[in-house]
Amino acid sequence: MPTIYLAGPEVFLPDAQTVMGEKRRLARSFGFEPTGPGSDENQAPVGQLTAAAIYQRNDGAMRRADVCLANITPFRGISADPGTVYEIGFMIALGKRVWAYTNHPDDYGTRVRSIWYSGLDIDESSGRPRGPDGLSIENHGKADNLMIDIGIEEGGGRVIRAATLPADPERDLAAYTEALRYLRG
Repeated sequence: MPTIYLAGPEVFLPDAQTVMGEKRRLARSFGFEPTGPGSDENQAPVGQLTAAAIYQRNDGAMRRADVCLANITPFRGISADPGTVYEIGFMIALGKRVWAYTNHPDDYGTRVRSIWYSGLDIDESSGRPRGPDGLSIENHGKADNLMIDIGIEEGGGRVIRAATLPADPERDLAAYTEALRYLRG
């Protein structure tokens, strides 16, 4: 049974064990053995571990995993959880296949522009929109920063996007389930 590293910010949810338990159950139903943050039911809870111990646990799990499935639904802002992004890059660097999903249907550039509903200028030299802070806004039609999406795609993975924003994007598992279905082939 291939081992799948489940990356994502679910560990921060108040009902993390319930959400992650359902993700583990679904992964097993598709023929994967889940690992990663919150996947070791018989070990000490993360809240009882030091930062270094959490890092070591996740580092070992990533090195042992065959594939990674990452939740890049925007977390505490317009982009994916930075820890998840680190895990994506680390797994790509290890030469492992990475897939991702997001429960937010909008492109990254659209989400950035939505926080500035007025005051956007178009940079005449690049044609890219700029926010009121003068910084250009990435506008490549990707689910998140182009380095995340393209890095996943270049390694043979895919980013799955929800068609519409679910009522509870932090807990909705439709895009996750779709990604598992594609991964299983």
